[in-house]
Amino acid sequence: MKNRSIAIINGSMNKNSFTKKLLNIISERLQKTGATITFIDVRELQLPVYEPNMELPEQLKEVSQQLIEADGIVVGVPEYHGSYTGAVKNLLDYFGFKEFEKTPIALLTTTGGLKAGTNTLNHLRLVFRNLHGIVIPEQFAICKKETTPDLQLDENYDLRLEKFIQGLETEVKKKILLEAWEKNELPLR
Repeated sequence: MKNRSIAIINGSMNKNSFTKKLLNIISERLQKTGATITFIDVRELQLPVYEPNMELPEQLKEVSQQLIEADGIVVGVPEYHGSYTGAVKNLLDYFGFKEFEKTPIALLTTTGGLKAGTNTLNHLRLVFRNLHGIVIPEQFAICKKETTPDLQLDENYDLRLEKFIQGLETEVKKKILLEAWEKNELPLR
């Protein structure tokens, strides 16, 4: 089986992003399993507000190709007012089906309050389903109050994060096998 390519999108504009810290942990764990990681950070892109008639900004041409080539995508956003950030919505508005179609997508959110994040994840789920992505059933939400500033996860959260990553890897393997079968690279049984 080919090497897995995973794109990670950080949807936080915060310089000291808690979300980005969590995505870095996920990136490290995926790299240990042999995945190649592409990290896309909305803060670094500094995109203009999307306008339908504008040409795709130069910095997004490469990002578009990275998303098209990804076998799986992890999207992390902080929760703002019960939903995801305007920065990630702005990024997604530039793209369409070709970047996400038939691609497994794992969603996570970081929150300020306990028991939050459900609406954020549901809103993202709807957007990616409309972009024809395959949003995996596993999702991950964590509150800053439930961990340390350097994200030392307790046993329960560490296990949940591991299941989240395994859920993505399972769907990515299915995608790779399906693509190989569609190209007649796998024998019919």
